[in-house]
Amino acid sequence: MKKIKVIQICSASHSLSVNDYERDMFLSWYARIAFQFNKFYPNLEMECWTPEKEYKKQTIKEKEGIKFRIFPTSFSLRHSMEISFSMLKSLKKEIKEAKESNKKLIFHIHEYHSWLVYFILLSLKKGDFKVVAQHHGGRSPFKNLAKFKRFFLLFPVFALMQFFENLSLKKINTFYALSNDEVEYLKKKVGEKSSIKFQTMGIGEEYFEKLDKQKARKKLNLEKEKKYLLNIRGISRNKGIVELLNAIKKLKDEKIELILIGDNPELEIHKNYAHKNKIKNVRFLGAIYDERKLFYLSASDCFVLPSYNEGAPVVIMEAIAKNLPVVVTDVGGIPLMVKNGKEGRLIKPKSSEEIIKGIKEVLMWKERDIRDSAKRYKWEKIIKQTYEDYIKC
Repeated sequence: MKKIKVIQICSASHSLSVNDYERDMFLSWYARIAFQFNKFYPNLEMECWTPEKEYKKQTIKEKEGIKFRIFPTSFSLRHSMEISFSMLKSLKKEIKEAKESNKKLIFHIHEYHSWLVYFILLSLKKGDFKVVAQHHGGRSPFKNLAKFKRFFLLFPVFALMQFFENLSLKKINTFYALSNDEVEYLKKKVGEKSSIKFQTMGIGEEYFEKLDKQKARKKLNLEKEKKYLLNIRGISRNKGIVELLNAIKKLKDEKIELILIGDNPELEIHKNYAHKNKIKNVRFLGAIYDERKLFYLSASDCFVLPSYNEGAPVVIMEAIAKNLPVVVTDVGGIPLMVKNGKEGRLIKPKSSEEIIKGIKEVLMWKERDIRDSAKRYKWEKIIKQTYEDYIKC
């Protein structure tokens, strides 16, 4: 069997979506895939490549045995609308070197509804490499136009982007989609020519380690008798944060408190919203990672994520693995992850009343063990499946 080299490619600059973009780079999906491969298949050659608006020249960083190559963006309209000429040039060089050394070269692309991906795949000759593409919850150009009808006058631009996407999708060997809708969309575009399956990010063994709720609360200085609702990395409008804050206000229950963990450009906007509307039983804690994040998952009574749209959020898997019931919207790949009435409650998006109803119901449940539902998302299983797909494609 030929030696394999895999390049994990992030399709968007981190600095356009988060404040601490260098930290986020190492926490992103493509990086976690690489770290886990280094753990389970250390002999597989792998690198992580990303465009970055804040970098003016190509830079190399290393973490946990993985090389990260950061390329300056040549053009950037907004997040996920970026192009990097230097990345394309380096990919062409990798293709040439792989041919000379008789290696199988695989580009594992993270989000294929992307200008950068159209640019790369349409600029390279098919057959010189294989492509695995992970959906991250993005939408096709025409689906975006349907959602944002105010841009209808730009229809010719969206049509051109859709044309480019249709061509680029034909160069992808394996798709990992995050919803049934996405699976059906891909089947219409590529038919039987590519492998299409549902696959998410993974979670580590640490999420299955049981920690007593009261011990976790003591560690975090949380009150014993309160009911704590937890939301992680959902502090933006399209994550339903306004509806969630309004729901907390309408509950009018001093024994219920919302804990918000996350840091993004909208954080201060929603802090001010809570202050202006006198929503007192809410804590904005900013970014929290690693062991402290596990303590908050163990200390809480319910996880809430009322997003307008989603892929398959890893935080839902983490919550269930920590035996935390969830109140989440029935969008994207979430209904494939959560059995309504068993691991949590599926609700309609954009409704504070739905959030309140879901929270009240879940807080009334007797304690149950739902951790087994998350075992199918363990990293070991996902990496094994991905490795098998690398060999097949």
